[in-house]
Amino acid sequence: MKKNVYMTGYLPLFSIILFSSSFAIYFERLLIDKLKYFGVYQGMQELFKDHVIHLSVGFCLFLLFFMGFAALKLLSDTLTHLSLFFFSSDSEGTLLQQGKGGGWFFFAGGMLAIILNHSVLLICIVFVAASLVYFFYLLLRIGGSLTTVGIIGMVFMHLFFWTGFILLVVYTVMRLYNAFVAAIT
Repeated sequence: MKKNVYMTGYLPLFSIILFSSSFAIYFERLLIDKLKYFGVYQGMQELFKDHVIHLSVGFCLFLLFFMGFAALKLLSDTLTHLSLFFFSSDSEGTLLQQGKGGGWFFFAGGMLAIILNHSVLLICIVFVAASLVYFFYLLLRIGGSLTTVGIIGMVFMHLFFWTGFILLVVYTVMRLYNAFVAAIT
């Protein structure tokens, strides 16, 4: 039986949709509860029906998370290509084709995240676990074609980039939060 290399090309899109949906479902429930607590929801009910409010909030949150995960996917692919450019001797793209099967880890993680959408902590754990399993799968698949220095370089390049990126995001959020609190008081 002939194997088609394009068979799993849809997995990144479905994985992003699944993870975005699970986060959107959780935060939609949380946001609706907060709107009810602050009394805003009752005012919204005068203008819209309940299901319209829920669908609108859920869809907006889904779009927000979809854009975030798509940007993370773009950064991840770019970083993988860049690290292979620096640390491998492959110029044909065969190493990239060897790691394409790892999309199933994110797809399975997305399915699990939909099931566990009652806890944002569990969703985050599933996402981080799927990311780590995919990265180690990629290293195992292409490790035979890389030197020891290449593997170490690739690991540290990813480690330094993602650590710096997360720290930058946390720093920016903290600065915005402090500016917001200072403006209120």
